[in-house]
Amino acid sequence: MSETATATHATGAVEELKKRPYVVVFVILAVVTLVELNVYSLGLPHLEAIVILVILATVKASLVVAYYMHLRYEPRWLALIPLAGLALVAVLVAALTATVAH
Repeated sequence: MSETATATHATGAVEELKKRPYVVVFVILAVVTLVELNVYSLGLPHLEAIVILVILATVKASLVVAYYMHLRYEPRWLALIPLAGLALVAVLVAALTATVAH
C-alpha cells in the first residue's frame, strides 16, 4: 500500500516539475550568471567576450520572460507582443554599433 502512495506522490512531483519548473530555471539562471562573471577571465578578445555576454544575457532574459513572467503559458499571439520591443532594441544596438565603429 505504501509503495503505491509513494509512486503516486513521486509521479505528481515529476508532473509538477514539468508543469512549472521554477527551481530548475533558477539554477540555470544562476549557472549562466556565474559564466557571465567569468567570461573575461578566459582571456578572449573583447569583441568575442561582448558577443558571448550579449548571448548569455539574451538567454537569461528569455528564461525570465518565459517562466517568471509566465509568457510560456500564454497564447502564442500574446507572447509575440514583446518581440516588437526586442526588434526595436536590435535596431538601436545596430545603430549604436555602426556609430561607434566609425
